[in-house]
Amino acid sequence: MKLRTLMFSLLAPACLAALPLPCAAVTADGSTWHATRVGDTDYVPLEDLRSFYKFIPVEGASATRSVGNGDITLTFGPDSRDLLVNGIRCRLSHPTRSGAQGDLLLSKVDLVKLIDPVLRPTYIPDRQVIRTVVLDAGHGGHDVGTVSPYVREADATLLVAAALGRELSKHGFEVVFTHEDNRYLSDQQRVDAANAAKDALFISLHLNSGRSDTRGVETYTMEPAALEDKLLPGNKHDAANAALAMALQASLVRRCGAVDGGLRRARYSILSSLECPAALVELGYATNKEEGSLLDTQEYRDSLAKALAEGISTFAKMMDPATKLQVRETPAAAPAPPAAVKPAAPAPVKPAVTAKNKPSKPTKATKPAANRSSNKRSTPAPSGRKGR
Repeated sequence: MKLRTLMFSLLAPACLAALPLPCAAVTADGSTWHATRVGDTDYVPLEDLRSFYKFIPVEGASATRSVGNGDITLTFGPDSRDLLVNGIRCRLSHPTRSGAQGDLLLSKVDLVKLIDPVLRPTYIPDRQVIRTVVLDAGHGGHDVGTVSPYVREADATLLVAAALGRELSKHGFEVVFTHEDNRYLSDQQRVDAANAAKDALFISLHLNSGRSDTRGVETYTMEPAALEDKLLPGNKHDAANAALAMALQASLVRRCGAVDGGLRRARYSILSSLECPAALVELGYATNKEEGSLLDTQEYRDSLAKALAEGISTFAKMMDPATKLQVRETPAAAPAPPAAVKPAAPAPVKPAVTAKNKPSKPTKATKPAANRSSNKRSTPAPSGRKGR
C-alpha cells in the first residue's frame, strides 16, 4: 500500500512524500546525529535535522526558527518548548538551547521520539495492524470529574465515547468500551481492559478545567523515556504514541475548528501502565462558557467523535506494515506555501484498515483539578497547567 500523506492528510497540505529518497532510507535512531551533552540531556543542532530531511530555512515570525520543504514546515519558538508542525502545536519534552555558535539545539529525545515519528510514521519500529480500539470515558459513578454550570464531565465523555464507537464501527474497527454506563472504575481496571485487547490502541476521553477564559483541545501521551533510560510499560510505544497524538490533535483542530491546546506529554498513571499505543484527549474546557456549552450539545459531540475516528483511522493506516512510504527522487516543479521553499512531489495514498466493532467492557483514566472529585489522573500535568 502506498501512503502519500502521513497524518498530514489532516494537516493539509503537508506530505511525507516530500521527504527525499536519500534521507527516507535512513533510520533516525539517535545514532545519526551530532550530539552535544547539555546537563543530563543530549542535544543536536537544528542544522542536523535540516540536512537529514533535506529541508531549507523558511522565513517566519521573529523569535522563531523555521525549516521546511514547501509541504512540511517545522517552526520552533518563541517559547523554548514550542514546536509547530504545519501549524499544529506540540510541546517539546526538553527546551531548545542555543549552541556556542548561536545554533538552535534540539534534544535528541524530541527528534527521535516526536519529530521523526510525526514526519515518517511508516518508519516507526515494530508497526502492527490495529484492529481494536479501546475507548475509555473518563470518570463515572461517584467520580463525576469536572462539573460546571455548562456541562458535567462524566456525562459528556460517556456520550462522546458512544458516538465515537459508532463511527469506528463504520471504519471497520472492533470497539471495546471500558464502561458503557455511568459507573466508577479504577485506573488499574481500565489499564487491564486495554492490555487484554489484541492489536489495540487505547483512547481515554476527558474534559478540562481552568480559568473561565481558557479553552482548547489537548492530546496527551506518555512522557517519552530518554534513550538510555529504563522503560516503563507505557514507553514501549513512545514513537507510535507521538504519531497517534498528532493524528488525533490535527483532526480535532482541523475538523472541529477547536482551539489548538497542543500535543503534550505527561506521566499519568494510566498512560504509564499501558502496553499498547495510547492517548488521553482533553476534548475542551468545561469551565469555559462557550466551549462548555458546545460540549453539552449532541451536534458538537458528534463532530468530535467523527474527528477522532478520522484521526484513529489515519493512524491505523500508518501502523499497518503493508503501508509503504512512496517517495520521488526529483522535486516538484512549483513550490507551495509557506515561504519560498522547494517542495518535493507528493505520492498517492491508498488506505486500508480492516476490523469489526464489538463493544465489551474495559477501564478509565483520572486527573486532579479544581472542582473535581478525587481521581482523574494520578500525576500532575507538565508545568504551566493550572490544577493539573
